[in-house]
Amino acid sequence: MTMQCREVRELLDAFVGDQLLVETTNDVVRHLETCPACRAELDGRRALRARLQSAFGSAVALAPTPDFLHGLEVQLRAHRTPQMTRRSLLRSWGAAAAAIVTAISGGLFARGAFRRSRLAALARNAAGDHQNCAIKFNLSERPIPLEEAARRYDPAFASFTTLPAPTGLPNGAAEILERHSCVYEGRRFAHVVFRYNARVVSLLVTGGAESIGSSPEMLPTDGPLQVASFSAGRHLAFVVSDLSSQDIIRFAQAIVGPVSQRLANV
Repeated sequence: MTMQCREVRELLDAFVGDQLLVETTNDVVRHLETCPACRAELDGRRALRARLQSAFGSAVALAPTPDFLHGLEVQLRAHRTPQMTRRSLLRSWGAAAAAIVTAISGGLFARGAFRRSRLAALARNAAGDHQNCAIKFNLSERPIPLEEAARRYDPAFASFTTLPAPTGLPNGAAEILERHSCVYEGRRFAHVVFRYNARVVSLLVTGGAESIGSSPEMLPTDGPLQVASFSAGRHLAFVVSDLSSQDIIRFAQAIVGPVSQRLANV
């Protein structure tokens, strides 16, 4: 079975460190041959790994002192370890340093992979809410007014009762079709539905600890829907539609200011 982007990106750190089984390595390589986005992600991780190793290796404060090397040599000889020269000790120290760097970079990448995985899961929730609420009207729980959701769940939701449609879009004006709060797979959103360029566009806002930055960026999805996301205070906003990724980014860029302003004081 062909690997998906999210599966490959979870394995890239182990791939860089030659820690995968041969079969898994071959699967990753096949995916990388046809996916420019994952190749770019791989290049970025390799570059960061190299910078970490270079920084660790050139840090004078982390280099072994002559007294340390002498004491280590004495202890090894006392335990009848085969004789080691100072150069071989330095080589051993270098190998240990490389192992430490690998552990540090692996930890950083693991945290980054977990964050990306969480954001991808939230993007799938947002796409599912758009599909089942704004398009199919197929939610298991009835949407409620934003004012009621603000009283019961999140005061920030009340700020979206006056959110205007974004302006200055290249394909004409957007109009607001609906405002409410809804739940999809246990995640509650403030949901504002727009029509733009003959397509339905959802703005979905939810509380979240994950930070993606205040400038909109595209998130990976499994289906035809496009998802752009940005952070606004302690909330995450998702713009979802079947528009092109370029149109989605432009829509998100047009609405990020009004959304951030309304959430700034919450």
